[in-house]
Amino acid sequence: MKLSIIICTFNRSQELEQLLDDLVLQHKRLRSSDAQELEVIIVDNNSFDDTKETIYKYLENTGLSIKFFNEEHFGLAAARNLAIKKSQGDLLAFLHDDINIDDDWLREVFKIANNCKDREIGVYGGRVIPLWQDELPKWLNLQDPYRIEQAVFHGHSYGDEEQFYPFASSDFGSADFPTGMNVFVRKEIFENCGGFREDLGPSAGGGFDTFEDMEFFEYLTTLKIPMVYLPQAIVFHPINKYHMTIRNVRRWYYKNSRAKYWTAHTDRMQRPIDARSAVSQKFRKYIPSFLLNKINGVPSYIYVKFFILCFRWLISNLSFNKQKTNWYSFQISESIGEMEAAALLSERNIQRKFSFKDRLVSKGLVKA
Repeated sequence: MKLSIIICTFNRSQELEQLLDDLVLQHKRLRSSDAQELEVIIVDNNSFDDTKETIYKYLENTGLSIKFFNEEHFGLAAARNLAIKKSQGDLLAFLHDDINIDDDWLREVFKIANNCKDREIGVYGGRVIPLWQDELPKWLNLQDPYRIEQAVFHGHSYGDEEQFYPFASSDFGSADFPTGMNVFVRKEIFENCGGFREDLGPSAGGGFDTFEDMEFFEYLTTLKIPMVYLPQAIVFHPINKYHMTIRNVRRWYYKNSRAKYWTAHTDRMQRPIDARSAVSQKFRKYIPSFLLNKINGVPSYIYVKFFILCFRWLISNLSFNKQKTNWYSFQISESIGEMEAAALLSERNIQRKFSFKDRLVSKGLVKA
């Protein structure tokens, strides 16, 4: 089975060079039959450093088939969608441009590619281990009850056992979907189901610089596409000092909840929307209907949630438990993100001109 490795890049020439060096080295260690079935698709998303010059060095005399394209439309999702169209592989491996691959990564990926003909699996989620560049600050808590989610640091490491998504692990947290940083998807999935939403993801035109991969995998879940976690396909993601700041963690929670709320209300499957979607499933039944009324386009219960979290944050300061206090500040950031997404949705609906097609779609007479 032919394998396409897809790398979309923007202004990370040094990290990209290290990644390509590792791929070239591992490619040389493959058996010849596998080596001939590999291509690398690189899409530059308008870099203005020396990314192009770096890539040109690898286009010849490496023994590795590399195809290079430029995507003028800014956004990781747009770059990925272009790479998907240009790829010839049966299995597409997506990597971020700033990761380090394990010494046996390529060999393990070919095992996946060669075995997936016999398995009814559409998506394989690889393992991502944070590579801490500095000592962890004391406030950074990776354990319950005030655990910071792995995804904040692009981690996706849930033990050594293969398991189907979604799953929960008592030691490592839970995972509903793979991560786009190290994931393998059958080409036919994109041919039959479509690609990534381009209003999401880094540098997206819609302003949502995250969640393009989670939205896609959540969409595949509704289509009953089996997805499995494979811990043997390992990459490492360097975490520098900037990532290990309270400000950056708050920013992640804000951005993630903002994009999550937006995608729930702009669902590509046009499924019914739960008006209480900004709270977890187990608490939705306790929200009275009058709190669904909107203030400035935002459901009232989100304001209530925000003020309750602020009150708990103030009380937590009296306990001198820094981890608890920070955890509540992250939840507050989530609420602010939900407020902004709700306001943006309301503004979009107000500005939208009347359309007979919208009316027909709402009545189920035609498809969007």
